[in-house]
Amino acid sequence: MIAAVAPLLCVRYLPPTMLGAAMGALGASSSIGFAAGPALGGMITHILSWHWIFLINIPIGICGILLAARVIPADSPARAGGKTPVDLVGAALLFLAMAAGTFALEETAALGGIAPAVAAAFGICALCALLFIVRERATTYPLIRLSLFRKWQFFAVLAAFFLINVVYAGVLYLLPFYLSVGMHYSLAVSGLFLLIPPVVTCIVSIPFGQWSDRYGCRWFAVASCIVFIVFDGIFAVIVPSAGMLPLILGLALMGLAIGIAAGPAASRIIENAPAGEEGTGSSLMITTIYFGGVVGTALYATLLTLFTSAGGVVPFADLDAGVFLDGFHLTIWAGLFLSFVPLVLSAIVRDKKAGV
Repeated sequence: MIAAVAPLLCVRYLPPTMLGAAMGALGASSSIGFAAGPALGGMITHILSWHWIFLINIPIGICGILLAARVIPADSPARAGGKTPVDLVGAALLFLAMAAGTFALEETAALGGIAPAVAAAFGICALCALLFIVRERATTYPLIRLSLFRKWQFFAVLAAFFLINVVYAGVLYLLPFYLSVGMHYSLAVSGLFLLIPPVVTCIVSIPFGQWSDRYGCRWFAVASCIVFIVFDGIFAVIVPSAGMLPLILGLALMGLAIGIAAGPAASRIIENAPAGEEGTGSSLMITTIYFGGVVGTALYATLLTLFTSAGGVVPFADLDAGVFLDGFHLTIWAGLFLSFVPLVLSAIVRDKKAGV
């Protein structure tokens, strides 16, 4: 909820010329949390107990409530009087479709494509998706106005941002296994390497957001997709015998790619939303980040399982190093080809403000 509200507040209270910088700042703050969370969680667990991982959120939540009440401006009477009911039925159908589809995708390789559980999950996903569309077209107050997607520019930039997050989350999911199975690094050393992408993202996201406000978002979004293709290419051929340098380069480019995308690619979704639907565009932008991460993790897990299961399904950490590396490279190659889709989608949509 907080993640969805923050971009909406940026849209509502900041001028359009600062939108890219604001999205970049949100990306930087997310990266700081991503980098600090595992380290702090490990310290808390080591010093206290795992229960404190949850208990520590209570004072943080209280502070967040107090800060939000003080900082977030109150709605104007006109805006407050325009409240509409939430489509709970539509929300439930959408959740069931997403959850069932993710389960089916993740378990296809492990259980088999014709396994009853997988077939049932795909059926539930399709049925709920169909019912969601029918519901949204019939209700007076839909959760999502489907007419949004009639504007092809909005659909294109939203799909591009979704696929960017799919690829990023998928590669990030596979890397710990590469570090442990391929490079034979300990969990502590692997964790240090995995800090590289969020640290780089934190450094570059705000400047690129500011530059996109000044020069337009289109070519920054394209540049982000090109960097995605480059680091995919590195990981598609990387081998442990090459040492740390290509690994560090690939991880740094991961952080650079998502850092460039954080401001320009995210703000393009809001800019291309139909008039009056900027808030919905903001919410959908956040949805693509988290759902793209879920789909990316499930998709890459499925592909790696398919590519390594000739002798039976084995936990990734227990795979023979050679078998794992072959599956790892094939999975990354699949993601590399997928990365060309957001590149094309980002390039064909012109900047709304600049007109170029």
